[in-house]
Amino acid sequence: MNHDPAGHSELDSIAALFPAFDFQGLIARGATGAVYKACQRSLEREVAIRVAPRELAADPSFRATFFAIAKTMAGFAHPGLIRVYDSGEADGLLFMVMEYVPGKSLRHSARGKAVEARQAARIVLAASEGIAHAHGKGTAHGALNPANLLLTARCEPKIGNFAISPPSRNPDAYTAPELAAGSAPATPQADVFALGAILRELLTGSPADSSAGNRPAIPDARLAAICRQAMHPDPAGRFPDAAALAQALEHWLTARVPLNTPVLRQASPQRPVSPATSKVPAVSYPGAKPGRVLLVHSLIIAALLFAIHGVWGAYQAKQESLARLRSMEESKPRVIVITAPADGIDPSLVQLKP
Repeated sequence: MNHDPAGHSELDSIAALFPAFDFQGLIARGATGAVYKACQRSLEREVAIRVAPRELAADPSFRATFFAIAKTMAGFAHPGLIRVYDSGEADGLLFMVMEYVPGKSLRHSARGKAVEARQAARIVLAASEGIAHAHGKGTAHGALNPANLLLTARCEPKIGNFAISPPSRNPDAYTAPELAAGSAPATPQADVFALGAILRELLTGSPADSSAGNRPAIPDARLAAICRQAMHPDPAGRFPDAAALAQALEHWLTARVPLNTPVLRQASPQRPVSPATSKVPAVSYPGAKPGRVLLVHSLIIAALLFAIHGVWGAYQAKQESLARLRSMEESKPRVIVITAPADGIDPSLVQLKP
């Protein structure tokens, strides 16, 4: 695993506070602290240790929220949610010891690329089931985005980073309108909005923060309807919770629908033209004057030229239409299927400070 040399001195000072762990590197850094990869010697297991900075540890409100979230996450028993093994304070630094998830975040794996519709639906379905488990425990995430969904080796999402700071401090395109306005606490409906934004981003390949005019349409009408309901501006218009969203996605995945494949009709075979019938008979006009014959021939040639001009114009129009279609296809995001992510530091998350 390669690490930025700028983080070595910091890593050594942090490691000195946790003698029971072998620190291996920085995983991610955000506004509320840093996450390190380490090995717990006694159990020989890899863990992720989240450390909050001293200035936040001195805030009583932050401290209370930090430990409340650690306690809540420790009580989760769902494969889609990252577990917390321990929490506490070391030399004025708050920490959580968490389950380590090898691989990359969903943001790193799919940003800027449209994911195959069924895989996108399965990823958000699994995430919705995990969030539904948290909702059943009376906890809303409050800060869902693709960076908080880590993909396992089987491309199954595991969710962490439950909101510690108020979402209104740093709202993004996944933040429900009521949270962005700072007028409401995190709720199940706010998490549904974020899940809908993630699904729309996976289906279109367009980042959630891109303008609506630049965002491609969702290719499936029923998935588009699910996204619209999940992202309804009014919380009352959304799915009531993540379990209801999961049910809608499960129904889409299991419902039998006809394939939208165009039917190609086989052209009727052409009859072979015999040499005898392929000859064009000469045109003769018995008793016709030479001047009149010349006029008739001129009219025939003019008609043929007019027909050729029409055919050529139609050909050019067809070529221009095909060129426009090719341009439209090339402008669409490439549809991918996410493969098993490799272990290591996620470059989309690491933000080392100088």
